[in-house]
Amino acid sequence: MMISIYSHARLMRSAKLWEVPRDDFAGPMLNYLVYGYEPGSCFTAILANDFFRAVQHSHPSNTVESFKALAGWINESFPKVSYGSYQAVDNWTKLSDDERRTVLERYSLIFTEKEEMWMALKGVHEWEV
Repeated sequence: MMISIYSHARLMRSAKLWEVPRDDFAGPMLNYLVYGYEPGSCFTAILANDFFRAVQHSHPSNTVESFKALAGWINESFPKVSYGSYQAVDNWTKLSDDERRTVLERYSLIFTEKEEMWMALKGVHEWEV
């Protein structure tokens, strides 16, 4: 699935509200949500609610504050079908692009393709969404 700069900005803005570190945490989570990429052992464990494995596979520079921000973002914003167990994570990665897009639109994490097109035609800048 391709998303526009507008949908990318909307999704990253939701991460910023929770002060989720952009490159180390928000980027991999965006790739998971939008493209269905496997998020790696630490993030998979976080999404699956496996605290012990998440800590075991965490990078030494990760902080409790970063994990708390990520947990808040996931709990508040992510589609419920995209996390909660290893099976949920596996199911999310197996969805088609259209299926993931439909869910992300329903949760207002990204814009519809029609909305993206209108914003592009109107010349809206990504920081204006």
